[in-house]
Amino acid sequence: MRDKKRRGNSRYYLFFFLSLVAVIALGTGLVYALRHLSIFELKSIQVSGNVAVPDSLIIKTANSYLGTNLFRISRKELLKDLTSISRIKDVKIRKLLLNRIHLELTEREGMLYVKSFEGKLHPVDGDGMILDRYSKVYREDLPIFSSYYKDATLKPGTRLNKPDLNRVLALHKRVLKEADEYLHIISEYYLIDNTINIIDSRNGTRFIPGDDDLATQLRRYQFVQDNGNISRRSVVDLRFENQVVVKAGNK
Repeated sequence: MRDKKRRGNSRYYLFFFLSLVAVIALGTGLVYALRHLSIFELKSIQVSGNVAVPDSLIIKTANSYLGTNLFRISRKELLKDLTSISRIKDVKIRKLLLNRIHLELTEREGMLYVKSFEGKLHPVDGDGMILDRYSKVYREDLPIFSSYYKDATLKPGTRLNKPDLNRVLALHKRVLKEADEYLHIISEYYLIDNTINIIDSRNGTRFIPGDDDLATQLRRYQFVQDNGNISRRSVVDLRFENQVVVKAGNK
């Protein structure tokens, strides 16, 4: 009786094994068929979410995948190709049956223009990444950081890890966070004797922010501007607690 039970169990194991092999073979065959059927060859690329990057550039970058079976397109490789464009931060890739792909882009947003030694403006994001400018029509309204960097060193897609730029970016982020209602008055940042100076876009006055309570400092500065008859060449120093120091200066 025991031998019969063993032989009976063996038949079940054999049946299970053969069934498993059949399922694997069927799955492998199905995957092979899907990856080689011409009806799944990519024919259409749709793009959304882009503002600065033109559709034509994105389509051109992804065009090499046209005619490739959807199931053979590597999301990782396509993402790598698209994020090689400096303005593109991330892409959601959706494969749509039978033969379409939808690309939803997240762009890097400019935070400042870095003005080179030669006078050209290069947009950078909050991480100091240099961004491309694709059209003279598309213009970002950004403050300028005047630098001594050469144009040759300001290549889109590279990150500027410069101490002076990092300080200016950190200050601008503080303005965005603590006192964004004053963003419109900032036209330019630059350093004099390692001190950040800001140019007021309305009248050309230069002011020097302190380290604490930026919103209060700028309210105090605005009050002095509105009531103090400050000349265009004045420098307003906000680094002193509970007071504003106005002095003559040269821009």
